[in-house]
Amino acid sequence: MSTAESAPATEPRGGEEPDAGAELARRVFTGQERWGWEFVQPSAPPAHRDAQHPPVYSEPSGDEVRAMEERAMTARKNRGTGCLLLLAGIVAYAAGGPSAVVVVVVLLIVLMAATSPAARLRAARRRLEAARTSAQRDYEQRRRAWQSRIDAHHAEHLRHNDTLDTWFPLSLVSGPSRIDVFGGTGNGWASLLATVGGPLLGGGAPLVVLDLTQQAVALELAGLAARRDIAVAHVPMPGALLDADLSAEFTPEELAETMAEALGTMRPPGADVDLHTIDVDLVRTVAELLEGPVTFARLAAGLRVLLRVYDPAPGAPGPLGPTEVESITRAVDLLGQGERVQNELRYVRAQTELLTPRGQEAAVPGGGRAADWWRPGGLTIVTTEDSVRRRKDLTDRFVFFRLVHALRTRAVAHGSGTLVVAGADHLGRDALESMAREARAAGVRLVFLLEHLREGTVQVAGGSDSATVFMRMGNGEEAKAAAQFIGQEHKFLVNQLTRQVGETLTEGRGSSYGGQRGVSDTDGSNRGGGTSGSSWGSSRSFSTSLSRSWQDSTNTSTARSTTTGENLSRVYEFAVEPTQLQAFPATGLVLVETGPAGRRVVFGDCNPGINFLPRLSTLPRASLT
Repeated sequence: MSTAESAPATEPRGGEEPDAGAELARRVFTGQERWGWEFVQPSAPPAHRDAQHPPVYSEPSGDEVRAMEERAMTARKNRGTGCLLLLAGIVAYAAGGPSAVVVVVVLLIVLMAATSPAARLRAARRRLEAARTSAQRDYEQRRRAWQSRIDAHHAEHLRHNDTLDTWFPLSLVSGPSRIDVFGGTGNGWASLLATVGGPLLGGGAPLVVLDLTQQAVALELAGLAARRDIAVAHVPMPGALLDADLSAEFTPEELAETMAEALGTMRPPGADVDLHTIDVDLVRTVAELLEGPVTFARLAAGLRVLLRVYDPAPGAPGPLGPTEVESITRAVDLLGQGERVQNELRYVRAQTELLTPRGQEAAVPGGGRAADWWRPGGLTIVTTEDSVRRRKDLTDRFVFFRLVHALRTRAVAHGSGTLVVAGADHLGRDALESMAREARAAGVRLVFLLEHLREGTVQVAGGSDSATVFMRMGNGEEAKAAAQFIGQEHKFLVNQLTRQVGETLTEGRGSSYGGQRGVSDTDGSNRGGGTSGSSWGSSRSFSTSLSRSWQDSTNTSTARSTTTGENLSRVYEFAVEPTQLQAFPATGLVLVETGPAGRRVVFGDCNPGINFLPRLSTLPRASLT
């Protein structure tokens, strides 16, 4: 808990920094009602329109090089044939003759022609390498420009996100009449009350806190309220009950019913319901016969008269007058002398005497009626604390049902602020439902701060016109029950990731050689006769044909493939895991409510120090969408 409230509020002098506590109080008591703060991470920057279209590298065409390579292969073969012919020409030249010179010259030209494709191939390769270098340089330039556009787009949105609010007030859009808070610690509840109570008191609404925890969960709120000059009243119990005149607030019958309800919650479930009637008869009989103020001391004395054990100290005035003692004594026979009635009378007397002055205990003035605790724009803190456990327990129950009586009798104006009851787990489900029912009818918003989520209280959660808040749940079973209440949802989980990368390189080279030779030989004869004589002739022809062909081919191919796979499975799991609830910070919470848009589950934090964080919105996120 913060200790800032213990420092006196001072106005900053010239040149001085404002008091941190005063500034915190100003911020806590400003704005609309909130139950904490919701952190919302700004959305990731959207993808640039060119993000999916990066520059593509285009490899320069190698057709010229491939053509030159084919020619070079052909030239190498021709060069071998030419060398043989050149050798034959040299031999012929040595043998002499003018035709040999011509042959040698022709062969030299052939050899020169055969060597020129190699030079052209080297030149083509140099041009291809230069083109590839230029293409790579152009590709890198285009890629850098593309990446610069993507980065500038991303940076611009990040700069925009830095201007957005990240903390939003967590409000109740459904406007419930009851809020049930389960789990949490004393420090967590103190932070929650400071966060919730600040705007309520700042808006002029009354706030009553019944603190049964003995942890002073409203102390931080009281300190901040004092800094804002808001009236704060403290009603300590049972001191404020010791000399209180209950007749100013209860009729005899109402007092009897309230006491019977308080005592009934101390019995185990399923106890004899007739005991409630006996309790009512005993208390009402004494209260009706008391002629003066109805205090617990005088009420206990009257019960002792019914037991015939009333014996005031000699020489000292007793709590009852002689006429009161006589009237109550005459009523003994009316109540009956059965064992059951006598046993219950002893029990009621013993419980009532717990709330009477003992030893050095002194009454605390200023308690007043329960209805007077609702003061416009004021904070009233009612605490119960005693070293005797039984007295503390009975005080808790009586003060609780005293508030129920104030709500039931409409002693509180309709719509009068908020009532917070902290630490009422031990009172039972029936008591909590009774107060919730009367508060709803009286138009008073009710907040229960319950430490545990057990079988009795879990049936209270999610009631009509209510919202539920879960804070840290240390117990595993309670955390599981809270997770089940929050609910389950369908999720898609990645259960397998696959990535395959492949590369295929194919290179082939082929050559073919073909030759054809044909020989044709034709032989014919012709013989004729006539009047003038006879003739004979023959003919023969011979022809030879020769053809040759060469073919070389080169091919290269590269194939790259990348396959990425992701398998999702649909599961139905807790929206909030039990271990998350167990690991919550002291001020962390989960709000569950059903609003106009349906059921919603929101994470939040009720630390009042969040008011000092930057990028803090004054409006709930729901109102901005």
